[in-house]
Amino acid sequence: MSVSSRKGVLNKLSSPTGLTDGQVKAAFRIFDKSKKGVITRGDIRKVLVVLGQEPGLQEMDVLMEEIDVDGDGTISLDEFKTMMERLMESNEEDDRELLEDTFNDFDVSGDGLIGVEDLLHVYRKLGDDEITIEEVEQMIVDATGTPKRKKATFEEFKAVLKEY
Repeated sequence: MSVSSRKGVLNKLSSPTGLTDGQVKAAFRIFDKSKKGVITRGDIRKVLVVLGQEPGLQEMDVLMEEIDVDGDGTISLDEFKTMMERLMESNEEDDRELLEDTFNDFDVSGDGLIGVEDLLHVYRKLGDDEITIEEVEQMIVDATGTPKRKKATFEEFKAVLKEY
């Protein structure tokens, strides 16, 4: 799904999806490369490129215009949550396909689960060499709801994204 085809998805009205604050924050941290509590245009572009998208300048302009409600040039946690809610409210079949593709991109080991090593690999690919194993482990705990498991299933991954 290209960035331009997501434009229509972002225009749809959204409603709360019931994710925990921890799950929302865990997903937000994946995008918040600068760790300043906001996502920049460059952060979003990097993640889209890792996920196989090649958004052009015009597509990024359209995407930022829709997401950046307050017009400050960055995406806050609240704006990110709204964007994810809108994405999740789109056609369920398209959502499932998009989520499966994204999950598979993050499932570096190919075992059908996203673990610490998978997320570390994604972060490194995004150019983040500063994230700690403890931070990534906390993301998995936020997704699974328990410190006992070290990997998240597709359903848990989907639930984290639907919290937005």
